[in-house]
Amino acid sequence: MGRRTLAVCAAVCLHATAAAAQVRIASVADVLSRAREQSPEIVSARLALEETRGRLAGASIRFHSNPDFEAAIGPRRATEQRFTDYELGVAQMFEPGARRSARIDGANAALAQSTASIEEVTRSVLHRAASAYYRAVHANERIRLLTSAYDVASSVYTTADRRFRAGDIAVLDVNIARASRARVGASREAAEAERALATGELRRLLGIDGDPIVDGSLPRLDTADLTAALQGAGQRPELGVLEAGIREAEAELRLGSSFARPEYGVGLKYSREEGDQIVLGGLKVTLPMFSKGQEQRVTGAARAARLRAELDAARTRVQLEVRATFDAYTRRLAALRLLETDAVPGLDENEQLTTRSFDVGQIGLTDLLLIRREILDTRAQYLDALLEAALARIDLDASAGLLR
Repeated sequence: MGRRTLAVCAAVCLHATAAAAQVRIASVADVLSRAREQSPEIVSARLALEETRGRLAGASIRFHSNPDFEAAIGPRRATEQRFTDYELGVAQMFEPGARRSARIDGANAALAQSTASIEEVTRSVLHRAASAYYRAVHANERIRLLTSAYDVASSVYTTADRRFRAGDIAVLDVNIARASRARVGASREAAEAERALATGELRRLLGIDGDPIVDGSLPRLDTADLTAALQGAGQRPELGVLEAGIREAEAELRLGSSFARPEYGVGLKYSREEGDQIVLGGLKVTLPMFSKGQEQRVTGAARAARLRAELDAARTRVQLEVRATFDAYTRRLAALRLLETDAVPGLDENEQLTTRSFDVGQIGLTDLLLIRREILDTRAQYLDALLEAALARIDLDASAGLLR
């Protein structure tokens, strides 16, 4: 009894471990939520933001240079006396206030650029994750369809083989029935491969250790609003990256201009010479005659000009991308509606009529297989149209900047 109890406990633990390793994904909303929380790409982008905060911490320091402390000591020999002279001094340099402001503005722009980069990475990950989810759901639906068709094809093949052995039909009909079953089986294996690829991509994008179990169905979609999509596209994160880059380049230009202004410093020096104590206050001013921030000014101006041109091109490209994805979605939706209206409603009735006609001898086996193949192809085309419309809508939402 002790061994039996131990074996049962071990089996329960193994089953619980296997169940814990599986992750169930029930909807696209679940996919997007998991991606935002645990996608390795998004997590890495968020961690990179902390690196940028270090630059802001350095730029915000009030005094960019540390105080200088000097000390000197040595003997002084006179004709009859000896002295030990020493000298102590401390000085602090100050930079122009515009230089610190430019550094802070540049650091803030870099921080905004990193934040926009996180949003762009998030948009890309959500786009790919939602697409992978819909491909996995489509594969599930296709596998179910082909499994049912395979069962029917197997039944038809069994019937054909029995009737051939009884002498009712020729061997040609048996070969056609067997080939039809093989085609359906091969299509089902291909659908299994597509599901494996889609679930594998979900595992990678969502950072899932176990095997994801994808549930749900392909969505029933409605029309989209082009005006709202174009307005949303103006807030795309990639445009924010370029805008922040322009502000950073302008801050670099101002930083270079600040080097044309003199730096100044103050100091205090205490010394003793031949027993006399001396206290001196000092002022130090740098004359910007040669180094005037030429590199920062030229580089900042050139970079700002380049980024402005890239921003204009990106805005145009985004608008064109939104219009193209909107047109594609509209066409995909129209194709789906056409199948839903004229093709799908009569499939069940056609399948029943075909089976009844074959049973009473009105059509032969070849006609039965051809009609069933047409019905299967129509159902598969409808599933493909559902997937293509769903992917087109995800492309449109991603282009419009709605995936965040």
